[in-house]
Amino acid sequence: YADLQIIKGLSLRLEGNIDYRDNESNYLRTKELSTKPNSNVTNRYETNWNAKALLNYSLSINEKHRFHFLLGTEALKSTRVSNYTNVVFEQGKEDWLFNNPAYDETNKTFTSYPNQDFSFISFFGRINYTFKDRYMFTGTFRRDGSSRFGENNKFGNFPAASIGWMITEEDFLKDNEVVSLLKLKTGFGITGNAEIPNYAQWGAVSVNTNQLYVGDNYWYINSLKNPDLKWETTSTYNVGLDWGILDQRLSGSVDWYYRKTTDLLNYAPLSSMAGYKNQAWQNIGSLKNTGVEAAITWRAIQTKDWFWTMTYNFTYNKNEITDLNGVSENGAPVVNTNIKVGDGSGAYLQANQVGYAMNSYYVYQQVYDKNGKPIENCVVDRNGDGKINESDKYLYKSPAAPVTMGFSSRLEYKNWDFGFSLRASIGNYVYNNVEQSMSNMNTGEWFSNSLKYFSNRMKSTVERNWQTYEITSKLSDYYVKNASFLKCDNITLGYSFNNLFKSSGWHGLSGRAYATASNVFTITNYDGLDPEVGDGNDNNLYPRPFSVVVGLSLNF
Repeated sequence: YADLQIIKGLSLRLEGNIDYRDNESNYLRTKELSTKPNSNVTNRYETNWNAKALLNYSLSINEKHRFHFLLGTEALKSTRVSNYTNVVFEQGKEDWLFNNPAYDETNKTFTSYPNQDFSFISFFGRINYTFKDRYMFTGTFRRDGSSRFGENNKFGNFPAASIGWMITEEDFLKDNEVVSLLKLKTGFGITGNAEIPNYAQWGAVSVNTNQLYVGDNYWYINSLKNPDLKWETTSTYNVGLDWGILDQRLSGSVDWYYRKTTDLLNYAPLSSMAGYKNQAWQNIGSLKNTGVEAAITWRAIQTKDWFWTMTYNFTYNKNEITDLNGVSENGAPVVNTNIKVGDGSGAYLQANQVGYAMNSYYVYQQVYDKNGKPIENCVVDRNGDGKINESDKYLYKSPAAPVTMGFSSRLEYKNWDFGFSLRASIGNYVYNNVEQSMSNMNTGEWFSNSLKYFSNRMKSTVERNWQTYEITSKLSDYYVKNASFLKCDNITLGYSFNNLFKSSGWHGLSGRAYATASNVFTITNYDGLDPEVGDGNDNNLYPRPFSVVVGLSLNF
């Protein structure tokens, strides 16, 4: 980077970086592992570069009016090239080297994957204005362009503005001994989302054996072209108050927000393309999030040798889909095709519908006996037509928690420090796919005659003794469990020191010794491995480890 001072108050900063990666992975499968021993090499070459220019100008008038202006531009480009070479060997003639003369080209296959290119460019500006340290205004504007969108909508415009009133700078509160901070703030802004695969705007096909015939090959339509694919945008309105009393001994903030996201990016079905793979990346609707965020910090002890501070935060958020025009026929649910728990079009776990939370579970309503036990393949005929089919499914609960909380504490005594952090999630639901996948207690399912072993089964599945894998039992709301939890993310104990081994000619060592434990404990009623599942589908996720790190940092 380079910083240039042009004139007083005016400066130019130039930044740039480039990252090149060359990765190679090797794999060998011998005759002991397969009847077709093989070896392969995967090569991936990746180049990323980024450049940024920032022009800053600061101006103060009569010590009352302060301005700060920023103009900038940023560009980045990412390129990834991958290829894969595989050799199948004859039994007993395994060789890691691909260029061995014993193997002609008929044994070798070379695959070059499509290049993954992505580019982004942005132009932006910002103005900050403060009057008498009491009234504040910030305005920004961005124009961002991404190669991932259709030719008609590569650029998006994203303005934002906020105002603040520092009430404690007013004469009636300036010297108040109790209220040390009181600031009212409000703002509006639009942000954009471009997190979709590269080339999502283009139609894609691949060779297959039983699809559309063209020339000498059969082609399979992966996705359809969408030149109108554009930025997903989120408009946010917020009002908040920052406060503090007793010289910030007790301080906090509370904010109300309303966010509306339009032109949602989703890989969704296209009913007009039935007969092909009827899905494409689209802008399919809108949703809203309304909530409250609050935080409070308390410096409970503040003396010469002791210092103790605690922080608590709380968030409530309500998520609701408000529009699915273009993909929902007659307001019917639109399935999320990312998660499937069976065969056929009726086996998708989640769906979206106007008036419900995003990615709600799309399941059958379980029927229970007089003892409260679920009855196999017995679900509620919700539409009352006398038969059980997909029309009886309903939207039930959501993976997203409406309430999240956090608490942290740090206690210091002289050179010692001790801290921990807790995190809570209340109202998040998880589909226990592990339990569901083990639910069939038919002898042929849990015992293999040929290999002579028993498959794992959970105690709860043994007690139920279900005998089938019918879709009404797989997609039962019985498996949608409340996964609220309290977690201790970390505990840290440390000791800081200085002037160690100090001498007349040397200031000595300073540093800190510490021990940190992570993922310490979880309190939950969820009976699966971990209640924290991002997409809501608990399907043998890799367990989060408990770890302890002991460290020493030194300053010479």
